[in-house]
Amino acid sequence: MADNDTGPVGIYTINESGLCDGDSYLTSSLSGVFQLAHVLMGIGYFGGSTLHGLLYTYICLFLAYLVFTVYGFQNACAADIGGWSFVLMILCLIQSIWAIWRMREVSFSEELTKVYEALFHPLKVPLLVYKALVNCPNCQIVSLEQGNNYATEGKTPVDRLSLMISGKAVVIHDGRKLHMIGRNQFLDSPEWEAAKDQEDPGKFQVTIRAETDCVYLTWPRRELLNLLARRRYLARVLSAVLGRDLTNKLYILNEKVMTPRGSKYDIRLPGFSRLLGQFDLDAKGVASFVPQRFGSGPEADRGTTGSPYAPVRPK
Repeated sequence: MADNDTGPVGIYTINESGLCDGDSYLTSSLSGVFQLAHVLMGIGYFGGSTLHGLLYTYICLFLAYLVFTVYGFQNACAADIGGWSFVLMILCLIQSIWAIWRMREVSFSEELTKVYEALFHPLKVPLLVYKALVNCPNCQIVSLEQGNNYATEGKTPVDRLSLMISGKAVVIHDGRKLHMIGRNQFLDSPEWEAAKDQEDPGKFQVTIRAETDCVYLTWPRRELLNLLARRRYLARVLSAVLGRDLTNKLYILNEKVMTPRGSKYDIRLPGFSRLLGQFDLDAKGVASFVPQRFGSGPEADRGTTGSPYAPVRPK
Protein backbone atom coordinates (compact mmCIF):
# COMPACT_ATOMS: atom_id res chain seq x y z
CA MET A 1 0.00 0.00 0.00
CA ALA A 2 1.34 3.46 -0.87
CA ASP A 3 2.22 5.94 1.86
CA ASN A 4 -0.51 8.34 0.75
CA ASP A 5 -3.21 5.67 0.92
CA THR A 6 -5.89 6.29 3.46
CA GLY A 7 -5.58 2.69 4.63
CA PRO A 8 -8.04 -0.11 5.09
CA VAL A 9 -11.65 0.78 5.80
CA GLY A 10 -13.96 -2.17 6.37
CA ILE A 11 -12.92 -5.04 4.13
CA TYR A 12 -11.66 -2.92 1.23
CA THR A 13 -8.93 -0.32 0.80
CA ILE A 14 -9.13 3.15 -0.70
CA ASN A 15 -6.40 4.16 -3.12
CA GLU A 16 -4.74 7.53 -3.52
CA SER A 17 -7.49 8.79 -5.83
CA GLY A 18 -10.15 8.26 -3.14
CA LEU A 19 -11.81 5.36 -4.95
CA CYS A 20 -12.42 1.85 -3.66
CA ASP A 21 -9.83 -0.65 -4.74
CA GLY A 22 -11.69 -3.90 -5.32
CA ASP A 23 -8.51 -5.84 -5.94
CA SER A 24 -7.25 -5.32 -2.43
CA TYR A 25 -9.79 -7.46 -0.47
CA LEU A 26 -8.88 -7.74 3.19
CA THR A 27 -10.19 -10.06 5.84
CA SER A 28 -12.07 -8.24 8.57
CA SER A 29 -14.40 -8.81 11.45
CA LEU A 30 -17.12 -7.23 9.29
CA SER A 31 -17.15 -10.29 7.06
CA GLY A 32 -18.81 -12.20 9.92
CA VAL A 33 -21.46 -9.49 10.15
CA PHE A 34 -22.09 -9.89 6.42
CA GLN A 35 -22.58 -13.66 6.82
CA LEU A 36 -24.88 -13.17 9.82
CA ALA A 37 -27.17 -10.95 7.74
CA HIS A 38 -27.55 -13.67 5.12
CA VAL A 39 -28.26 -16.29 7.79
CA LEU A 40 -31.04 -14.16 9.26
CA MET A 41 -32.47 -13.56 5.82
CA GLY A 42 -32.41 -17.26 5.04
CA ILE A 43 -34.18 -18.45 8.18
CA GLY A 44 -36.74 -15.70 7.78
CA TYR A 45 -38.27 -17.43 4.77
CA PHE A 46 -39.41 -20.41 6.85
CA GLY A 47 -42.23 -18.44 8.46
CA GLY A 48 -45.10 -19.75 6.34
CA SER A 49 -48.21 -17.96 5.09
CA THR A 50 -50.17 -17.56 8.34
CA LEU A 51 -50.26 -14.25 10.19
CA HIS A 52 -47.81 -15.50 12.82
CA GLY A 53 -45.58 -16.84 10.03
CA LEU A 54 -45.59 -13.49 8.25
CA LEU A 55 -44.72 -11.73 11.49
CA TYR A 56 -41.81 -14.14 11.99
CA THR A 57 -40.59 -13.50 8.44
CA TYR A 58 -40.77 -9.71 8.73
CA ILE A 59 -38.94 -9.71 12.07
CA CYS A 60 -36.13 -11.88 10.68
CA LEU A 61 -35.87 -9.68 7.58
CA PHE A 62 -35.85 -6.58 9.77
CA LEU A 63 -32.89 -7.97 11.74
CA ALA A 64 -31.12 -9.02 8.54
CA TYR A 65 -31.43 -5.58 6.96
CA LEU A 66 -30.41 -4.00 10.26
CA VAL A 67 -27.17 -5.99 10.13
CA PHE A 68 -26.73 -5.05 6.46
CA THR A 69 -27.20 -1.39 7.40
CA VAL A 70 -24.50 -1.60 10.07
CA TYR A 71 -22.23 -3.41 7.63
CA GLY A 72 -22.85 -0.87 4.88
CA PHE A 73 -22.24 2.27 6.92
CA GLN A 74 -19.09 0.80 8.53
CA ASN A 75 -17.64 0.24 5.07
CA ALA A 76 -16.73 3.28 3.03
CA CYS A 77 -17.10 1.24 -0.15
CA ALA A 78 -20.59 -0.05 0.71
CA ALA A 79 -22.49 3.11 1.60
CA ASP A 80 -25.12 2.31 -1.06
CA ILE A 81 -25.68 -1.11 0.56
CA GLY A 82 -26.20 0.59 3.90
CA GLY A 83 -28.64 3.10 2.43
CA TRP A 84 -30.84 0.57 0.64
CA SER A 85 -30.70 -1.79 3.62
CA PHE A 86 -31.91 1.00 5.87
CA VAL A 87 -34.90 1.65 3.59
CA LEU A 88 -35.81 -2.04 3.47
CA MET A 89 -35.36 -2.31 7.23
CA ILE A 90 -37.93 0.47 7.76
CA LEU A 91 -40.37 -1.28 5.41
CA CYS A 92 -40.01 -4.56 7.30
CA LEU A 93 -40.53 -2.72 10.58
CA ILE A 94 -43.77 -1.21 9.25
CA GLN A 95 -44.96 -4.61 8.05
CA SER A 96 -44.19 -6.15 11.45
CA ILE A 97 -46.15 -3.45 13.26
CA TRP A 98 -49.05 -3.93 10.85
CA ALA A 99 -49.06 -7.70 11.43
CA ILE A 100 -49.08 -7.20 15.21
CA TRP A 101 -51.96 -4.75 14.87
CA ARG A 102 -53.96 -7.23 12.77
CA MET A 103 -53.43 -9.85 15.46
CA ARG A 104 -54.69 -7.48 18.15
CA GLU A 105 -57.82 -6.41 16.27
CA VAL A 106 -59.19 -9.95 15.71
CA SER A 107 -62.03 -9.91 18.20
CA PHE A 108 -65.68 -10.90 17.99
CA SER A 109 -68.91 -10.52 19.89
CA GLU A 110 -69.70 -13.01 22.62
CA GLU A 111 -72.09 -14.92 20.36
CA LEU A 112 -69.58 -15.28 17.52
CA THR A 113 -66.82 -16.20 19.96
CA LYS A 114 -68.91 -19.10 21.29
CA VAL A 115 -69.55 -20.29 17.73
CA TYR A 116 -65.81 -20.22 17.00
CA GLU A 117 -64.95 -22.14 20.17
CA ALA A 118 -67.60 -24.79 19.48
CA LEU A 119 -67.11 -25.42 15.76
CA PHE A 120 -63.88 -23.93 14.42
CA HIS A 121 -61.39 -23.92 17.28
CA PRO A 122 -61.31 -27.77 17.48
CA LEU A 123 -60.22 -27.73 13.81
CA LYS A 124 -57.43 -25.24 14.65
CA VAL A 125 -58.88 -22.66 12.26
CA PRO A 126 -57.00 -19.33 12.52
CA LEU A 127 -59.01 -16.39 13.80
CA LEU A 128 -58.36 -14.45 10.61
CA VAL A 129 -59.95 -17.21 8.54
CA TYR A 130 -62.99 -17.24 10.81
CA LYS A 131 -63.10 -13.46 10.61
CA ALA A 132 -63.27 -13.64 6.81
CA LEU A 133 -66.23 -16.01 7.13
CA VAL A 134 -68.28 -13.88 9.55
CA ASN A 135 -67.36 -10.69 7.66
CA CYS A 136 -68.80 -12.06 4.43
CA PRO A 137 -70.86 -9.37 2.65
CA ASN A 138 -74.45 -9.21 3.93
CA CYS A 139 -73.73 -11.80 6.63
CA GLN A 140 -75.85 -10.90 9.65
CA ILE A 141 -77.32 -12.12 12.92
CA VAL A 142 -81.10 -12.49 12.73
CA SER A 143 -83.72 -13.09 15.42
CA LEU A 144 -86.68 -15.45 14.89
CA GLU A 145 -89.61 -15.40 17.28
CA GLN A 146 -91.25 -18.56 18.58
CA GLY A 147 -93.79 -19.99 16.15
CA ASN A 148 -92.43 -18.23 13.08
CA ASN A 149 -91.06 -20.16 10.12
CA TYR A 150 -87.48 -19.94 8.94
CA ALA A 151 -88.49 -21.80 5.78
CA THR A 152 -91.83 -22.99 4.42
CA GLU A 153 -92.16 -26.24 2.52
CA GLY A 154 -92.40 -25.70 -1.23
CA LYS A 155 -92.32 -21.88 -0.95
CA THR A 156 -89.04 -20.62 0.51
CA PRO A 157 -86.11 -20.57 -1.96
CA VAL A 158 -82.78 -22.11 -0.94
CA ASP A 159 -80.86 -18.84 -1.11
CA ARG A 160 -78.90 -18.81 2.17
CA LEU A 161 -77.05 -20.83 4.78
CA SER A 162 -77.80 -20.30 8.46
CA LEU A 163 -76.28 -21.42 11.75
CA MET A 164 -78.30 -21.52 14.96
CA ILE A 165 -76.67 -19.46 17.71
CA SER A 166 -79.35 -19.89 20.35
CA GLY A 167 -82.81 -21.40 20.55
CA LYS A 168 -84.46 -24.48 19.05
CA ALA A 169 -86.27 -25.15 15.79
CA VAL A 170 -88.17 -28.14 14.46
CA VAL A 171 -87.99 -29.59 10.95
CA ILE A 172 -91.41 -30.62 9.58
CA HIS A 173 -92.18 -32.62 6.42
CA ASP A 174 -95.75 -33.20 5.29
CA GLY A 175 -96.98 -31.98 8.68
CA ARG A 176 -94.82 -34.41 10.68
CA LYS A 177 -91.74 -33.67 12.75
CA LEU A 178 -88.44 -35.05 11.53
CA HIS A 179 -85.94 -33.74 14.08
CA MET A 180 -84.92 -30.73 16.15
CA ILE A 181 -82.23 -28.15 15.43
CA GLY A 182 -80.32 -26.75 18.40
CA ARG A 183 -77.46 -24.42 19.16
CA ASN A 184 -74.39 -24.53 16.89
CA GLN A 185 -76.29 -26.56 14.27
CA PHE A 186 -77.02 -25.47 10.72
CA LEU A 187 -80.66 -24.92 9.88
CA ASP A 188 -80.35 -25.78 6.21
CA SER A 189 -77.12 -27.72 5.68
CA PRO A 190 -78.83 -30.53 3.66
CA GLU A 191 -80.39 -28.03 1.28
CA TRP A 192 -77.09 -26.16 0.96
CA GLU A 193 -75.14 -29.28 0.09
CA ALA A 194 -77.82 -30.47 -2.34
CA ALA A 195 -78.02 -27.18 -4.22
CA LYS A 196 -74.66 -25.42 -3.84
CA ASP A 197 -73.51 -26.44 -7.35
CA GLN A 198 -76.87 -25.67 -9.01
CA GLU A 199 -77.64 -22.44 -10.82
CA ASP A 200 -81.24 -22.67 -9.61
CA PRO A 201 -81.14 -23.98 -6.02
CA GLY A 202 -84.90 -24.63 -5.90
CA LYS A 203 -87.13 -24.49 -2.83
CA PHE A 204 -87.27 -26.15 0.57
CA GLN A 205 -89.07 -29.48 0.85
CA VAL A 206 -89.35 -29.08 4.61
CA THR A 207 -90.72 -26.46 6.97
CA ILE A 208 -88.37 -25.17 9.65
CA ARG A 209 -90.24 -23.57 12.55
CA ALA A 210 -88.92 -21.91 15.70
CA GLU A 211 -89.85 -23.84 18.83
CA THR A 212 -88.40 -21.08 21.00
CA ASP A 213 -87.08 -17.58 20.36
CA CYS A 214 -84.07 -18.13 18.12
CA VAL A 215 -81.01 -16.21 17.04
CA TYR A 216 -79.10 -17.41 13.99
CA LEU A 217 -76.22 -16.32 11.81
CA THR A 218 -77.05 -16.29 8.11
CA TRP A 219 -75.00 -16.00 4.91
CA PRO A 220 -76.55 -15.13 1.53
CA ARG A 221 -75.92 -17.92 -0.96
CA ARG A 222 -74.33 -15.88 -3.75
CA GLU A 223 -71.97 -13.90 -1.51
CA LEU A 224 -70.88 -17.00 0.40
CA LEU A 225 -70.18 -18.95 -2.78
CA ASN A 226 -68.06 -16.06 -4.09
CA LEU A 227 -66.11 -15.97 -0.82
CA LEU A 228 -65.48 -19.72 -0.86
CA ALA A 229 -64.33 -19.52 -4.47
CA ARG A 230 -61.62 -17.05 -3.41
CA ARG A 231 -60.68 -18.68 -0.10
CA ARG A 232 -60.04 -22.36 -0.81
CA TYR A 233 -58.87 -23.17 2.73
CA LEU A 234 -62.03 -21.60 4.14
CA ALA A 235 -64.09 -23.67 1.69
CA ARG A 236 -62.49 -26.88 2.97
CA VAL A 237 -63.07 -25.88 6.59
CA LEU A 238 -66.73 -25.07 6.01
CA SER A 239 -67.18 -28.32 4.08
CA ALA A 240 -65.83 -30.26 7.07
CA VAL A 241 -68.13 -28.44 9.52
CA LEU A 242 -71.14 -28.97 7.26
CA GLY A 243 -70.24 -32.63 6.79
CA ARG A 244 -70.26 -33.22 10.53
CA ASP A 245 -73.61 -31.43 10.81
CA LEU A 246 -75.10 -33.56 8.03
CA THR A 247 -73.81 -36.74 9.64
CA ASN A 248 -75.50 -35.85 12.93
CA LYS A 249 -78.77 -35.25 11.12
CA LEU A 250 -78.51 -38.61 9.36
CA TYR A 251 -77.94 -40.40 12.66
CA ILE A 252 -81.00 -38.68 14.13
CA LEU A 253 -83.12 -39.79 11.18
CA ASN A 254 -81.63 -43.26 11.39
CA GLU A 255 -83.03 -43.63 14.90
CA LYS A 256 -86.53 -43.28 13.44
CA VAL A 257 -86.20 -45.42 10.32
CA MET A 258 -87.37 -48.98 10.92
CA THR A 259 -87.50 -51.98 8.60
CA PRO A 260 -90.66 -54.13 8.38
CA ARG A 261 -88.98 -56.49 10.88
CA GLY A 262 -88.51 -53.74 13.44
CA SER A 263 -84.72 -53.28 13.06
CA LYS A 264 -82.88 -50.06 12.24
CA TYR A 265 -80.97 -49.31 9.09
CA ASP A 266 -77.24 -48.74 9.12
CA ILE A 267 -76.52 -45.41 7.43
CA ARG A 268 -73.07 -46.69 6.41
CA LEU A 269 -74.69 -49.11 3.97
CA PRO A 270 -74.98 -48.01 0.31
CA GLY A 271 -78.28 -46.57 -0.80
CA PHE A 272 -79.44 -45.36 2.60
CA SER A 273 -80.10 -41.89 1.24
CA ARG A 274 -82.79 -43.35 -0.98
CA LEU A 275 -84.56 -44.81 2.02
CA LEU A 276 -85.02 -41.35 3.54
CA GLY A 277 -87.89 -40.78 1.17
CA GLN A 278 -89.48 -44.18 1.88
CA PHE A 279 -90.55 -43.98 5.50
CA ASP A 280 -93.71 -42.84 7.23
CA LEU A 281 -93.95 -41.50 10.79
CA ASP A 282 -96.60 -42.83 13.14
CA ALA A 283 -98.24 -40.95 16.00
CA LYS A 284 -95.26 -41.60 18.29
CA GLY A 285 -92.77 -40.24 15.80
CA VAL A 286 -91.35 -43.67 14.88
CA ALA A 287 -90.79 -44.19 11.17
CA SER A 288 -91.82 -47.34 9.37
CA PHE A 289 -90.50 -48.48 6.02
CA VAL A 290 -92.77 -47.86 3.01
CA PRO A 291 -91.46 -49.68 -0.09
CA GLN A 292 -91.34 -47.60 -3.24
CA ARG A 293 -90.30 -48.41 -6.73
CA PHE A 294 -87.34 -46.60 -8.20
CA GLY A 295 -86.23 -46.31 -11.77
CA SER A 296 -89.40 -44.87 -13.29
CA GLY A 297 -91.46 -41.74 -13.19
CA PRO A 298 -90.46 -38.10 -13.03
CA GLU A 299 -88.35 -38.55 -9.87
CA ALA A 300 -86.15 -41.08 -11.64
CA ASP A 301 -85.87 -38.81 -14.67
CA ARG A 302 -84.56 -35.99 -12.46
CA GLY A 303 -82.20 -38.34 -10.67
CA THR A 304 -83.54 -37.49 -7.19
CA THR A 305 -83.79 -39.90 -4.29
CA GLY A 306 -87.09 -38.75 -2.85
CA SER A 307 -85.37 -37.36 0.25
CA PRO A 308 -87.35 -34.69 2.12
CA TYR A 309 -84.22 -32.56 2.05
CA ALA A 310 -83.81 -32.57 -1.74
CA PRO A 311 -84.80 -29.06 -2.92
CA VAL A 312 -87.71 -28.82 -5.34
CA ARG A 313 -86.62 -27.27 -8.62
CA PRO A 314 -89.07 -25.63 -11.00
CA LYS A 315 -89.88 -27.61 -14.14
